[in-house]
Amino acid sequence: MRYNVGRMRRPMRNCVSSQLVGFVALEGGPYIPEILVVAAGGGGGGTTNNQYGAGGGGAGGYVFSNSLTLVPGNLYTVTIGVGGTGGTGSAQGNDGGNSSFTSLTLAVGGGGGGRGNGTSLPGRAGGSGGGSGGFVGQTAGTGTAGQGSNGGSPGADAFPYRGAGGGGATAVGSNGNASSGAGGAGYLFRSVNYAGGGGGGNTAVGRPAGGSSVGGSGGDSLTTTGNAGSTSTGSGGGGAGCTGVGSGSTTGGAGSNGVVVICYSGNAKPVSYTGTMTTTTVSGITKHVLTTSGTFTA
Repeated sequence: MRYNVGRMRRPMRNCVSSQLVGFVALEGGPYIPEILVVAAGGGGGGTTNNQYGAGGGGAGGYVFSNSLTLVPGNLYTVTIGVGGTGGTGSAQGNDGGNSSFTSLTLAVGGGGGGRGNGTSLPGRAGGSGGGSGGFVGQTAGTGTAGQGSNGGSPGADAFPYRGAGGGGATAVGSNGNASSGAGGAGYLFRSVNYAGGGGGGNTAVGRPAGGSSVGGSGGDSLTTTGNAGSTSTGSGGGGAGCTGVGSGSTTGGAGSNGVVVICYSGNAKPVSYTGTMTTTTVSGITKHVLTTSGTFTA
């Protein structure tokens, strides 16, 4: 019996699988990362040695996105806010600067902390509000909805006359006077805390804590100057403390600069940035941390 066997065709040269084409396009095409934008923290308020503790600076506001598509080769403008300086003597802390990433909602800078020696010049509004000074009748700064929290209020007039904590990304600052004066808690993103409120100043021994260990701690009677917020976390500075005697001026800590963090699965893409950027890939997640203003090429 004869069998008809069809002729075998030679494979076409330079043929590329359509499946391979799709894979290559996926690898090199648009992608949707996680993006965290944090504004700069506000500075802690100032006071004088015979008055109350000053308020802690509010954290910078934060904006999170997991829906923005980045296209390789396209340029994206990045602005990183600069931390507010601390107040000295009768001055409030200064507000932190805003941060932004292209078309995402603007992250609002943190409010400065209120001064510790009077009802005027209270905690300022911001991404998170600055804490009030310990002087009863002073008001706290308000936070921006969806970005941060209010600063703490003075509470009842009582020893050790602490200033209130600045608001953090996820919690209101603690009240002052006999309350702790701690800064509000920050936002945990990819195992790093951002946007903690600054602690209020104290007139006794003991520095009121900053929020989530990244907000600056407040000054006390031994070391009156408030601590700065942790570098590039958008955290508030600590309020000035005082010795309770004399008339010298004391100074709040500076808020820390803002930051933009871009994360996605897989190895690092061939991105570039005109500002300062650090890149790490750990457990299959690539993270780009942008700490100065510039232009990001996806």
